[in-house]
Amino acid sequence: MGSQGSPSCITCTGGIMNNINQLISVTLLTAAVMAAPAVYGVENVTPLQPGATTGNAAGMLPPDGLYFSFASSYETGFLRDENGDKAQTPGGNVKLKVNSSAASLLWVPGWEVMGARYGLSVTQPYRTIRVKTDNGISTSTDSYDGLLNTTLTPLMLSWDLGGGLFMGFGAGISLKNGKFEYQYSEAAGRNVMLGNSTANNFYIFQPNLAFTYLRDDWAFTLNNIFNINTRNKTTEYQTGHIYYLDATAAKTMDNWTLGVIGNYTRQISNDEIKGQKVAGTPGLHTQGKRTEYAALGPLVGYNFGSFAVSGRLQFSLFAKNDVDMSILQLGVTIPLQ
Repeated sequence: MGSQGSPSCITCTGGIMNNINQLISVTLLTAAVMAAPAVYGVENVTPLQPGATTGNAAGMLPPDGLYFSFASSYETGFLRDENGDKAQTPGGNVKLKVNSSAASLLWVPGWEVMGARYGLSVTQPYRTIRVKTDNGISTSTDSYDGLLNTTLTPLMLSWDLGGGLFMGFGAGISLKNGKFEYQYSEAAGRNVMLGNSTANNFYIFQPNLAFTYLRDDWAFTLNNIFNINTRNKTTEYQTGHIYYLDATAAKTMDNWTLGVIGNYTRQISNDEIKGQKVAGTPGLHTQGKRTEYAALGPLVGYNFGSFAVSGRLQFSLFAKNDVDMSILQLGVTIPLQ
């Protein structure tokens, strides 16, 4: 995922770097929390929560050392159709409530690779999901929980381009070791994922390219993230590739950091089953089931010195073929050495 912080500019930017290095790494290490589960057999899309790297100076890495981070989030929203209206499933409208958590480690060993500072990280998320359907006459609720796939980022590079501008590149991979259950469907003629699965059964490659600009206690970041999804061989389902743009504008004042964050998510290729586009269902999703989503909200954080905390709130602006999740996330980062 995104990277951040650079000791080379601590002296030139004063207190802003000390605060950003510790506070913002709360979000760096927890960028793999799943936002929305599968509904009615549609495959999960990604372990990357939309907006997960917002608040993160993703073009930079923190000072050399080992960092532990833990974050917890609450997410809620309705399933939306291709027009952004509430989707009509066989059971009625669908509302989701998700509690997610993620524990992470980031190591910045002090090495240089191609003129860039180097880091690597590992993240393990977990989630509890509550799905409520309402057809106007009766309601039903299902709850389930489980591990998501582990995300490894063995390559995180950060270049100091000068003039307060930094560029970061990351290459991560989401494994397929989380909770995944399936059964054979006579109607579909193939194995289908069960609704109580919390993880994908395919690998996801997650490269990112980020830019961070520092000026007068301000930090501006744009992080471009791609999910390159492999095929689920068990269900013969291919989830389309996805692009995320996470944006942050944050100002540091003494130990406080305040800012505005935003996310835009767009699926750039179709979902397919056995090489054919997923059929459209009027009132539920279009052919190919390409998702689109946007969110905006505030960021606040405080650096206590030995650890830092942050809070982020993202309000969904719209969603198509997806869940319009609004997300509250709280996190803490502790430098271990």
